[in-house]
Amino acid sequence: MKLLTLMRHAKSSWSVKNQHDKARKLNDRGKKNACLMAQRLYDQIGAPDLVLCSSAQRTRETAQPILSTCNLSEQKIIYTDELYLASPGEMLKQIELCDNNIKHLMVISHNPGTEMLGRMLHPRSPSMIPTGGLLHFSIEGDSFAISNSQAIKLLLHDYPKNTKFAEPS
Repeated sequence: MKLLTLMRHAKSSWSVKNQHDKARKLNDRGKKNACLMAQRLYDQIGAPDLVLCSSAQRTRETAQPILSTCNLSEQKIIYTDELYLASPGEMLKQIELCDNNIKHLMVISHNPGTEMLGRMLHPRSPSMIPTGGLLHFSIEGDSFAISNSQAIKLLLHDYPKNTKFAEPS
């Protein structure tokens, strides 16, 4: 069995005029939520074996608290242009290229590809994933090559404003 976590990057800033989209950084709320979701990921699911991450600045910044919280080295993350605003098909292609020795793969990318891929994998995946949100799946088999005959389960859907996991006040 394989585990796959899809995450949409945290909230980014639009404050810099004429900035290339790929260079946008996280805003203050996004930075806070990236740390929150990194801790929830670690507490609920555990550390991924490998992280595939879009090369955009906002996804890179979303990934950093995950690396830190999960005690992952920089060798456990691959930044790739192929995930920048990727279609669900391109995301799936990148996932399927992963080594069979990886048990838990995490992908940090963008919408609408993340939402669309989630719905392709499981019919009960939400139609909307807020910034910083994640989906966690189990996939039957010993590779990330996805087929229609595989049993795929949606194990978790979490997002920053999810009160189910709210910290005590």
